[in-house]
Amino acid sequence: MTPLCLTTRFTLLPVLLLALFALALQGCGDGVRVLPQSDADPTGYYTNSGYVVVMEANNTTPRSTKADFQGMVYDGQFMMMSDTENLTYVGTFTVSGNDFSGTVTVYEDDVMTQENVPLSGMITEGSKMTGTLGGDGAANGTFRLNYAKGVDNGPVDMDMVVRTLSWEPVTGTPPNIPFLGVGNDSSPVPNFGAATSGSGIFNNCDFNGRIEPIANTHLYTVSVTMSSCVNADILGSEGKYTGLVSVRDTDRLILALTNGAYDFSGEYKECLQIGCR
Repeated sequence: MTPLCLTTRFTLLPVLLLALFALALQGCGDGVRVLPQSDADPTGYYTNSGYVVVMEANNTTPRSTKADFQGMVYDGQFMMMSDTENLTYVGTFTVSGNDFSGTVTVYEDDVMTQENVPLSGMITEGSKMTGTLGGDGAANGTFRLNYAKGVDNGPVDMDMVVRTLSWEPVTGTPPNIPFLGVGNDSSPVPNFGAATSGSGIFNNCDFNGRIEPIANTHLYTVSVTMSSCVNADILGSEGKYTGLVSVRDTDRLILALTNGAYDFSGEYKECLQIGCR
């Protein structure tokens, strides 16, 4: 027969071990601490190898996949676009761990078509952003942005933006957005101007603005005031448009500007000869 005192000792043994373990942890400090999860940082330029898969206006017929999707992300705001489709998304978001959520405004052919569209997705820092759009038509679908590697996400370099000639729109004959000129007369922050365009709602618009480099990124903020436009509707909000600029491969300029109702966005290539427009 097992003595009663021995049985009691074996019964209490797990409790004693647990108490000793707790005391040991207290001796090491404040006990076990669970470190908070760090939030991914999506800041940067996302090159033109991404894609967007959305619906036509009837919300049932898929559009063809646009595989030139690119974007710029900074301080909780993003601008992403398909230049060939003249389709732009501008929004704000918050990050929790590797997840993000927010809302987006959709612009088609330079005109706002939907706003406050729900947005959610995932960030793989330094690699990609994938997301889902919860609206209708062009705001119903999924997208992927691919983070640009190397110099395309290196430090800003004003020499990459300032050109003695101009920037020529890549798409459209004639283009629906103006040629751009960037002068270094007020270096290190240059003026930003444009010649008249050949077609589109921004026909005969003049604008001038300023480019500001964003430290520790490959991005620039830009603020523009438009004037003398044939279409007076686009001059709402006193003709002021704001957005982001980046440069890819030293000879491609990516621009996204909006005033909330209209979108002035596109990709430009360096104009290497006088009168190329």
